[in-house]
Amino acid sequence: MNILILSGLDPVGGAGISVDVKVARSLGLHPLPIVTTLTVQNTCGVREVFPVDSKILEKQLSFLLEDANVSAVKIGLISSTDTSKVLLDFIKNIDSPKVLDPIIYAGAGGKIGCEDAYKMLMSHVDVITPNFTEAKILSGKSDVIEAGKELKKLTKAVIITGGELGGKDHVFEEKNYTVEAEFIKISIHGTGCVYSTALACYLAKGRNLEDSTRLARIFVLESVKKALKVGKCRLCVNP
Repeated sequence: MNILILSGLDPVGGAGISVDVKVARSLGLHPLPIVTTLTVQNTCGVREVFPVDSKILEKQLSFLLEDANVSAVKIGLISSTDTSKVLLDFIKNIDSPKVLDPIIYAGAGGKIGCEDAYKMLMSHVDVITPNFTEAKILSGKSDVIEAGKELKKLTKAVIITGGELGGKDHVFEEKNYTVEAEFIKISIHGTGCVYSTALACYLAKGRNLEDSTRLARIFVLESVKKALKVGKCRLCVNP
């Protein structure tokens, strides 16, 4: 099975497409990675963000999808509405599970994502996985339940991930429920990327959303336990 990964490049290798590829391979899927955004960052912060030229993205996707089948799609960092317009033309024709992780702020600090770009894609994916800060920004609501309900109006399912909520994920689909696992509170980089990619992989394998949510949370926990000290500041997840 192949997973199409559309995300940003983190030079640290602690988040973004580098980690997405590691997760996919460890869960038995073959990654088809396309970089949407280039970043200037390290474990201490982000300096600049550069969207990849939309014409390049269009050519890459067109040629790739002429050849390869896709069992799941994971979308991460999008920093331009031009990027979303290109992605939309392709993902709306893919029937496999599609997961959108609307990254607005980097784990190392600094705004990197575009809210309007994510809103363009929400109605065309199966689940979105914002953290609580991102959910508040995208929904305009400050309460986790109200934020989830508001975002659910825009997409099929919402998981507000629990990194800022003591490890408790809030899931909104036909019913609303929470998923919990052991929570390790440390300063770490890349957990959201690991979570959303693992979720997409489990969905590709035929698991339902609730099972996939629980398995993805456990996968993140194990990746945190094996975290690496790469630079001077935040640790990096190690899937």
